[in-house]
Amino acid sequence: MEASQETSVSTIDFSAFITALTSSITTAQVLQVLASVVGVGMGFFLLWLGVHKAVNAFTSAVATGRIRL
Repeated sequence: MEASQETSVSTIDFSAFITALTSSITTAQVLQVLASVVGVGMGFFLLWLGVHKAVNAFTSAVATGRIRL
């Protein structure tokens, strides 16, 4: 058995892909997408808080017999 075996490593040239990507996407578009994601995320967060409060209020009302908001 020989201890020094040669392995060939192939490289992939991404320069054409990077050039096409950087020429078609602008900073304004990236910021617009980030702002949209943050806006939708805030909406889902507020929805989650509302549902959580409603579930807790319902559970408390069933357990104690009183409705509190």
